Amino acid sequence: MKRSTKKMLTGVLLLLVVMALPGVALAGSQDFTLINRSPFRIVGFWVAPANSDNWEENLLEGDAVAPNGSIDITFDNSNNVRWWNFRIKDSSGKVWRWEKQDYDLTKISQITYYYKQNGQGAINYK
Repeated sequence: MKRSTKKMLTGVLLLLVVMALPGVALAGSQDFTLINRSPFRIVGFWVAPANSDNWEENLLEGDAVAPNGSIDITFDNSNNVRWWNFRIKDSSGKVWRWEKQDYDLTKISQITYYYKQNGQGAINYK
């Protein structure tokens, strides 16, 4: 094969790789780490689009997050939803919901679950 043909093929392959990178970089951009700072195990964690009442399946899928433990949460966002709500069930049996219109998971890398002094479940995020 001639040198110019090899260079052209190399250039085309490089261009194809560069064109594919943005899609790879965006895949899973809503994924995050769930951290448990409560005295109870997290036995259920759900996310739902902010404009929906459908919580779908428990993202822990039979797992639990122990106190002071964490888990990486990944899920499909094929509908390109930007705003999300959260629901957590802990081993005390309590279920807490956060339905705020500004949970943008493309900008959140960690969600930490904890109990306030008044006994209410709470989250913070960064």
